[in-house]
Amino acid sequence: MNLFKLSIIFVLAFVVIAYASGGASQDHPAFPADSLTLDAAITDTAAHFLPWIPAEAKVALTHFDAPSGRLADYVFEELWGRLEDSGRFVMVDRRNLERIDAEINHQYRSGRVDDNLLISMSRQYGAEILIHGQITSLGQGASTQSPLGLEYRMTVYATDVERASSSQRAFIVRPEGRMASLLNASAEDEVERAVSQMARALNQQTTVAVGRISYADTQTVSNLSAWLRSSIIASSNRYRDRIQVASESESSDFAVASRGLQVEGPVAGSSVQAVVTGSFSPLDSGAEVSLQLISTSGNRMVLSSTRFFIPASELERRRLTLLPERDNAVISLAEFETRQQAVVPYAGSNNRWTFTVTPDVLDGIYYENDFMTMRIFSERDCYFRIIHVDVHGNTQVIYPTSPRDNNFIRAGETRRIPDNTRFRMTAPFGEEMILVAGYERQFTAGQGTGATPLSADAISRGLVVESDNQTTMSPAVTARFSYTILPGR
Repeated sequence: MNLFKLSIIFVLAFVVIAYASGGASQDHPAFPADSLTLDAAITDTAAHFLPWIPAEAKVALTHFDAPSGRLADYVFEELWGRLEDSGRFVMVDRRNLERIDAEINHQYRSGRVDDNLLISMSRQYGAEILIHGQITSLGQGASTQSPLGLEYRMTVYATDVERASSSQRAFIVRPEGRMASLLNASAEDEVERAVSQMARALNQQTTVAVGRISYADTQTVSNLSAWLRSSIIASSNRYRDRIQVASESESSDFAVASRGLQVEGPVAGSSVQAVVTGSFSPLDSGAEVSLQLISTSGNRMVLSSTRFFIPASELERRRLTLLPERDNAVISLAEFETRQQAVVPYAGSNNRWTFTVTPDVLDGIYYENDFMTMRIFSERDCYFRIIHVDVHGNTQVIYPTSPRDNNFIRAGETRRIPDNTRFRMTAPFGEEMILVAGYERQFTAGQGTGATPLSADAISRGLVVESDNQTTMSPAVTARFSYTILPGR
């Protein structure tokens, strides 16, 4: 009996040891059998493309689009080294890769890569072969439910610019060993890398303003926006030979002059030569951040573009939130989406002429006791009305409210509001909105001045006004902006 028990114990021990010491893709049997480590995937990539690329070809290798900047850098350097060490190719100068890099990253975020545009850009810089790729999260393995975390797909593309032919290689990569360490970069490290990349894209000292970094494709900013902005400014101080951060007054002047970056072409009288803008969105309980450095002259070229991931643990440690807070609690996604949907009529999608409203801060963030002003621009003569949506979703007409308020704006004019009072930012803190509608004729003053709850129905009804000749009319143009009030600095 004792011998039988001993045999069972031996068998169980053998199974446990075999499970713990599996090789190759058995480092952890929860991952698919065909998954590779990061280094193995890079080696396989080089082995696949080396015979495919013609000898003596000029090769442009750009940074990979990856969840972590450190991961993107590592794959780039390792693959570059393998291609260069082969001695078979001419590698395109790294400085010339920045523009191609920025365009590829910009297109990855839009969800579609235009091969013809990439081929055209590659030719500009003398490349015959363009190699680029991305590493994306597949989420928790559906078939494996791996306790080690997410699975990743690494896809590498090589395009023969002259022949317009291409080859592709894809792998499932396990987030173990080196991959895990590269994914575990701090938020400060990622911002530092992004600013370093921006600095490399500039040929001389450039005055740069840090603009709005908002939630997804909305105008909403939160304390994460404020943290990113301050971190970008702090990191920029290490690259003063290339980046001169614009002062608050310069940023304010640019915000007003450019009407929120909604117009093309250079901004007259502005010292700002480039602007950092971006967005963030939820990803695996953390935040995926995209940043762009955009020239303010000419065609607003994207000079640099980068993407990185901030883990949930980093957000929690700093008490950073993607959505604004109200009464010290983050608003729910359902409430946020309801509010965004309600103000769709003020998106300006059916405007008959150019009509904009812009706050005097470029980043959309005010702090307690700050004063807010806005600028309204109209391409044609019109009469306007301004509605304020407070933190709790209550709407109220704030202009015109008295006979002293002149709500007429001439064609080509920019009006500063308020003009006879001041808007002071106070608690409660969170997201608020300004909605503006322009009409071709004057309307009954004071209509709808009482506070009402925000809703799609109320907004739709409130757009229709009564003119002085007792006829009703809908607005010819609309505009809006969101801003967030944070506790005092």
